[in-house]
Amino acid sequence: MNGTAGENTAGDGFSNRLCRTLLSDALRDVEYELLEVKSVRILMDYPWVPGKRLRPITFLLSYLSIELERTPHPAVNGRESKLAAATELLHEASLVHDDLVDRSLMRRGKPTMHALNGDGLALLIGDYMVFRGLKLVLDSARNREDIVLAQELANTGLAIAQGEADQLDTFLNRRDWEHRMSMDTYLSVIGKKTAAFFAGCAEGGASLAGAGRELRAVYRAFGMNMGLAFQMLDDLMDVIGDQTKALKTLRNNLNEGTVTLPMIHARTLEPQNKDLEKLRRAERLTPAAQTTLNRLLSSSPVIELCRLTIEDHIAQAREALARMPANIYRAGLEDLLDYVRHCSWGGLEERMSPAKEPV
Repeated sequence: MNGTAGENTAGDGFSNRLCRTLLSDALRDVEYELLEVKSVRILMDYPWVPGKRLRPITFLLSYLSIELERTPHPAVNGRESKLAAATELLHEASLVHDDLVDRSLMRRGKPTMHALNGDGLALLIGDYMVFRGLKLVLDSARNREDIVLAQELANTGLAIAQGEADQLDTFLNRRDWEHRMSMDTYLSVIGKKTAAFFAGCAEGGASLAGAGRELRAVYRAFGMNMGLAFQMLDDLMDVIGDQTKALKTLRNNLNEGTVTLPMIHARTLEPQNKDLEKLRRAERLTPAAQTTLNRLLSSSPVIELCRLTIEDHIAQAREALARMPANIYRAGLEDLLDYVRHCSWGGLEERMSPAKEPV
């Protein structure tokens, strides 16, 4: 692994944002932890491009925002760095498995693990990263509270796996057709698959700093809603994103038959649409049908409904922010939320602006 966190984000200015600037030293320590884990040959042979480290950033900012209330000079030591690195390892393991299931060929501008190494080795590497992440968590434990935190992070990993399994089962195999395209089902799946991880990072950081139960719930609500918005934007990116900015394979969901937010809102607008009905019934769409349906999914009315849904979760995350201790690290979390909202790494900035009233 070469470089530092955010290296592949130069085009969207993320490395200069407040949320990352506040953690420059801490993230350097996280990179050292990750470098040690990835020094084994099977990982060194893989051209690993660093991600934005959104989950470690969420964890560390949450921790420091609470810790600053206890001491005027909060610091991040080896324990916090190990835990932050563990969150990134668990995330990256989920990407390896996700790409394998989705048959994606590109991630962060490079061939995916399974595309380079085959399915079997990719699966084993993902498993290796999961267990190394959990080992980092246990290595950092000092007392009973740390063991509880380790359990919470392990439960977060289980939620991710369950979310992936639910997506395959509910969206591809289960024959409850109406259930398949409901908003409740979609929120349940992405809540486990993506948002629970952000929630666990935010709550885990606050918990490590000694936050009480009620305050931990505030941080969890922040992470959950930011994570829901993040996944919704990612699903929207699959429809209207710029692949040169996203640096991963797009236009996959229709081909896979995976139901996402744009499809749910498109069906609200056109409940009699025959292609959407086929999608609801998990029938394979022809290339021509996919092209036609993509035009609907990328239409302004659908994008506007998606924007409103996303903004609702952004607003709920902001409500949670307002209940956190007011300090520079809370400002960092607010900046991170703003970055997620605009999704500039996927080319959505212009399409995600509020609809203008006709002149």
